Amino acid sequence: MAYVIDQAHCSCCHRCRVECPVGAIRFKGSKYWIDPDKCISCGHCAEVCHNSVITNPDAPAAEAVPHEKIVKTCDVLVIGGGAAGMAAAARAADSGKKVIVLEKNKEVGGSAWYAHMFRSQWSVWHEAEGIPDPREKLYNKFMKKTQGRVDGELVKNMLDADVDFVNWLIQEHDLGKDYYLGDGPFNAKGLVGTYDVPYNHLRIDTSIGPGGNGWFLCLKLLGILEENGGEVLYNTPAKHLLTDESGKVTGAIGADAGGEVEIHAGATIVTAGAFTHNKELMAKFQPIFYKDDGSEPVHVFTCATCTGDGITMCDEIGTDIDYVNRRVNLFGPARHPFGTCGLAASRGASNMMVDPQGRLYNAPMEMTEVSGVALNVPERYLWSVLDQTALEDSMARSQGREPDAVGVDMDRLYRNFQFEIDQEVEWGSIKKADTLEGLADELGVDRAVFLSSVEEHNAHIHDPRPFGPPPGGDDDEGPGGPPPGGPGGDDEDDGPMFGPMDMPEPTPLANGPFYALRVKLFHENAVGGMATDGHVRVLKNGQPIPGLFAAGDNIRGIMLPGAIGVQYIESFLSALTSAFCGGYLAGEEAVKYLS
Repeated sequence: MAYVIDQAHCSCCHRCRVECPVGAIRFKGSKYWIDPDKCISCGHCAEVCHNSVITNPDAPAAEAVPHEKIVKTCDVLVIGGGAAGMAAAARAADSGKKVIVLEKNKEVGGSAWYAHMFRSQWSVWHEAEGIPDPREKLYNKFMKKTQGRVDGELVKNMLDADVDFVNWLIQEHDLGKDYYLGDGPFNAKGLVGTYDVPYNHLRIDTSIGPGGNGWFLCLKLLGILEENGGEVLYNTPAKHLLTDESGKVTGAIGADAGGEVEIHAGATIVTAGAFTHNKELMAKFQPIFYKDDGSEPVHVFTCATCTGDGITMCDEIGTDIDYVNRRVNLFGPARHPFGTCGLAASRGASNMMVDPQGRLYNAPMEMTEVSGVALNVPERYLWSVLDQTALEDSMARSQGREPDAVGVDMDRLYRNFQFEIDQEVEWGSIKKADTLEGLADELGVDRAVFLSSVEEHNAHIHDPRPFGPPPGGDDDEGPGGPPPGGPGGDDEDDGPMFGPMDMPEPTPLANGPFYALRVKLFHENAVGGMATDGHVRVLKNGQPIPGLFAAGDNIRGIMLPGAIGVQYIESFLSALTSAFCGGYLAGEEAVKYLS
């Protein structure tokens, strides 16, 4: 029988699709699906699925061999092998400590597997080019914009860790073999990859999936860990933290398929990732994320293993959990993820938007914490409508862009766009009709309502904001209050701020065939959790717990809610940057604690 994909937990990173030897994997709705008539049951898709959500339902269940409790001892225990966990583990092991990592998945990387935006603020490479050290200026600006609501010592230590982490890789681990200093993802000097891996030549989307900085650096850090005798216990989630009579954390209890695993450690670092797939926690951190019926009207990019285990374990021993200062984003609307051809068609074309009833609706793609579509459209999706002229124009403008990695050739898709679009029409993930009346029928909306929307769109295409309710309310701040200060002004070092995406001048809908693409909300990561001090020590009643450190998405860190969290803090020190640098800092602090 054919392999199947657990669509509820598929992140759509595209890897299974592009590596399937018989082309049996395609979109069904907005997730991947395996055509049973084409699948040859080779199992390659299951092998390459980082999320472990592809299985053969006919294969007998693997029988685990029961074992007595396994007991291990180490200097540093790291719970979670994502970006933060691998940075912490590699740094501690490189400092001469015996390190064990408990990893819930079958491989390291976590949600960083899909992430790209790493920001190197400064390094010896910057210094060699005469670029001044920006840390003091960045610190002062950050504290001013956040009105001092973030631990200043933590901000300083994170900025220092950003520099130290990159310098460590440059000076001690030959980073120059795979990177150079160039124009980075924030329009500032940063790390640019020169590594040419086979998967880059297969990529159909540069905004998600393996091949980027998160994927590459996690594997590099795994190599450093293993070179120094570190150990990763795969498919072994941590369950509970161990404490002694004084409250000091002394390790953790985990479990593999065969039984319990008990790790005793001098220092424990919790880096268990986001909490997106834990609906009980999400109800506390972002109540509007999941609908009352439990459905998921948001495309989730975090790993299926992101169930808030770190927060749960820490909560069990009474640590301070901050449910207010967090970021749980609902970006959109956008057609993401699909092949880049479809992505460009929805975000870069001169198109109109209609709601599920066919009524005109103004909704530029937003990267504020909560998109206006989440607040104002009960169904939380729209239709992006364009004609053949706009589609062709979009594909022409998309060509010739600088790829984000060696070996990536997106132009091959843009040049072959009609095949890509027609393929998705066949799959049902794009609607197409020769007439506007026919497209209304395809969408299941009233013809008169839809044609009235088209007429209004064509009559007002040059108006700056002619249709629909404004997304996000009057100030578009989302939950959590307005951004203090706000980006822009004289802050030339901020890099680009996130907000409504620039769109080309719209054009009339006139030349069939006509297309409709369903655009919805998407979610990249949930950041928040345990409160820590400036040295990433986890707090209980405001005081550090001996032996317990934390980093990554499961801590409060430097996060604030609302627009400031996305439009400024994410640009200042992205989630991927915070994870790597926070993990590196935690590794160093754990080593100091043991000294």
